[in-house]
Amino acid sequence: MTGQDLAAQLGWSQSKVSRIEQARTRAPVSDIQALLGLLDVPVSARDQVIALAERAAAGSWRNSTGVGLTRRQQDFIALEASASEIYHYNPVLLPGYMQSEEYARRVIDMAGASNEERAVEYRLARRLTMLGRSAPRYRVVLLETALRWRPVPPDIMARQLGNLAEYAARDNVDLRILAFDQEQSSFMQHPLMVFRFDPPAPARGLLETTAADYHLTDTPTVERLIDNFEQLSSSALSPSDSLALIRKAARDLVDSR
Repeated sequence: MTGQDLAAQLGWSQSKVSRIEQARTRAPVSDIQALLGLLDVPVSARDQVIALAERAAAGSWRNSTGVGLTRRQQDFIALEASASEIYHYNPVLLPGYMQSEEYARRVIDMAGASNEERAVEYRLARRLTMLGRSAPRYRVVLLETALRWRPVPPDIMARQLGNLAEYAARDNVDLRILAFDQEQSSFMQHPLMVFRFDPPAPARGLLETTAADYHLTDTPTVERLIDNFEQLSSSALSPSDSLALIRKAARDLVDSR
């Protein structure tokens, strides 16, 4: 497999692959995991390489705010492509891999991306992982706010929610809504994601805040994130009731025109 092939399949630039090959940059653990998964490296060797990469990393937390939106989207592509299961909670936005181009473009513009076109391209590319034949399983919990917060005109938002309903009905997606009129037993202020990989690779966590994104690798912290996610999921509507709420929100937008 050539460097160009690697870059295309991972959603990276060829120069990034070249820098990693020539040891001119230190690849984050998520990139190492994505490479090892794509190259079908034996489990024993993969574990050794990942362990070395984790020891080389500067602690369990990584502030990724300064890397820019396009780099963040590249990180997401690599993590999602190598995961076997993904947990995702968001209290405001629809998941990036479920966003329409119009919705994604507006949100990215609000975030002040320096290269909006590239950021949109990467965000839409994440959807290919979800729709692929070997797609990971997605467990998604959204606050109802994510359905009601509207960064685009009503007709575009209605289509976006229609797309969301289609994705929610997929066999590899379990999407649940925390409804406004349901009593809740837990809350999280910030979006979180957990990436599970085939054993024995450890799970990884991501916590997004206004000031910074943090990638977590230490097992106790990731397990606490999983516990938080499970509490949120247990308070949410069932997948079928969530799907009905999504469709109702779309109809409300159409009727309001």
